Amino acid sequence: MLSATHPDGPDMSSSTVSIGVKWGKETYNVDVDLTLPGAALKAQLFSLTSVPIDRIKVTGLKGGKALADDTDLAAAGLEDLARRGKKLMMFGSTAVVEAPKEDVKFVEDLPENEREAATMENYSPGLTNLGNTCYMNSVLQCLFGAKELRDALQAYVPGRDQHSGTAALTTALRELFADMKSARDTVMPVRFLNVLRQLYPQFAQHGPQGIPMQQDAEECWSAVMHTIASECPDEAKRLFGIGLRRELKCAQTGETRVEDSTEYTFKCNITIEVNHVSEGFKIALNDTRELRSEALGADAVFEGNSRISKLPEYLTTQLVRFYYKADIRAKAKILRAVTFPITLDVYEFCSDELKAELEPARKLKLQREDEEALKRMNEKKAALEDKKEGDVSKMEVDAAASADATTSTQDVATTSSEADPLEGKRFTGFYDLVGVLTHRGRSADSGHYVSWVKQDDGSWTEFDDEKPIPRKEEEVLSLKGGGDFQMCYLMQYKARMI
Repeated sequence: MLSATHPDGPDMSSSTVSIGVKWGKETYNVDVDLTLPGAALKAQLFSLTSVPIDRIKVTGLKGGKALADDTDLAAAGLEDLARRGKKLMMFGSTAVVEAPKEDVKFVEDLPENEREAATMENYSPGLTNLGNTCYMNSVLQCLFGAKELRDALQAYVPGRDQHSGTAALTTALRELFADMKSARDTVMPVRFLNVLRQLYPQFAQHGPQGIPMQQDAEECWSAVMHTIASECPDEAKRLFGIGLRRELKCAQTGETRVEDSTEYTFKCNITIEVNHVSEGFKIALNDTRELRSEALGADAVFEGNSRISKLPEYLTTQLVRFYYKADIRAKAKILRAVTFPITLDVYEFCSDELKAELEPARKLKLQREDEEALKRMNEKKAALEDKKEGDVSKMEVDAAASADATTSTQDVATTSSEADPLEGKRFTGFYDLVGVLTHRGRSADSGHYVSWVKQDDGSWTEFDDEKPIPRKEEEVLSLKGGGDFQMCYLMQYKARMI
């Protein structure tokens, strides 16, 4: 008898039931989460039997009904069946490879756009939508794009409290990323979703008809990041932790307050004046709050701002597009277009101490860029001279061009040939865009989320749940907002080290 039980998961006894499922000669014990719809059970059975979801038919439910995608598992009589030792019956065959009905087309014979879509070797697979879980899938795809996080999770071993919810979710994330790395087809994040909903019940909410509710992708991202930070604090801070120093002053008394904190998103507030993310960052860093004044013995207004005191390898930025609107009792969305760069420079938002640390690396970066520009100019000049007719012989022109190029190459070699233990580890303050999570719709708790991830070969892929779609950089930059189409909500930047 085979089993779908995961012994290292959290205690789900309050919301799950173990039920037998008979398929042909095989019988499976399946832990069914009663808070999920029938589509989730079908996904579990697919992972066990490889029977395509659209071919799975399950009988034996209360009232003689067959299992449907929207079946309310809590009302399907599964607890009673398990108590009486009864089993569900599953029917369906695995997919059979049929001979092609049309002539086989080779990738090389396709148009360029179709050829790109057919070649998915460099792309991670899509993730199955298990019932309004596009918010979670988009977060997972962006995080999967951070190779250093995958490496850290691969080395993760639960600590003393290995049966805690945070340990279970971190383990589920590690195993999901391992599946995504090796899979050549769509991956079903069933276990990760089950543990996420057990640990954070807000993601297990259902609507009036029993269908799982859409959730806010930023809240899901924060929950996952909080979990990683709990289990892998050093790695989380190094990879995603943004050190902020807040300096506040009370104009009435002259008192000052200095506070240090670690945040995992760099906020961009949106107002009528904000057209670019840098403008929104400045607004978000300004701070006014009421604090206890020792001089007055009462609360007083303190004003000031925050500055970045420590940079992470991955900078996650959030466009604060949603706010609670009291009259409709829901989160409303700011549709305003806000442009964002492919390369982000955060130097102006850093503390004076951090700016001083960044200066040497920034100067070295500019120096190397100047050297490369000079080298390209000399090579272009030499090529043009080869085509000219004049009094100077071709051999002399070649010699001069070679000397220029050699000088430029020697300059570069002089800069980079010395052994430097910090090579590739110095922060410059520059970040390159590697992921964008977008939302379409008018509310964070409705609409649709997708992610856009930069691949190792420099290309971009849009992940719309199960479907990976090749995209171009200009398409990513068009996600600035201003309408009812997909618009940027979270962005992930990777530090450019030198």
